[in-house]
Amino acid sequence: MPKTIISKLEENPDFLKSAKSRRPGKKKVKFKKVTFKITEGQKKALEIMCKRQKTTPVRYLKSVITHQTARYKASPEPVSYVTENQLLLFDLEKEIAPVKKNKKMVS
Repeated sequence: MPKTIISKLEENPDFLKSAKSRRPGKKKVKFKKVTFKITEGQKKALEIMCKRQKTTPVRYLKSVITHQTARYKASPEPVSYVTENQLLLFDLEKEIAPVKKNKKMVS
C-alpha cells in the first residue's frame, strides 16, 4: 500500500516542515520610492477620476506606469528559424559556384 501524507506524518511529525524548508525562497522584490509634484487642479481631477473608476490614486498611477514601461522591458533575442533544407541550399550554392567558373564560353 502506498504511503499517504497522513501515514508519513504519523511516522515523522516534522514531515511538512521539512518539505517547506526544502523549497527555495522567493526572490525579494525591491521597490524604489518616487516623488513628484502636481498642481491642485491635477490633484482634484485625479481624485474625481479615481472616485468614478472606484480605485485609488496610487493604484491608478501604478497601472499607468506599468502600461507605459511594459514596452521598454528587455525582451529575449528572437529565435532563429533556420531549417535543415535552408542549410542544404546554402551548401549547394557553394558546390555549384566553382562548376560555373570552369565552363568555357562559346561564341
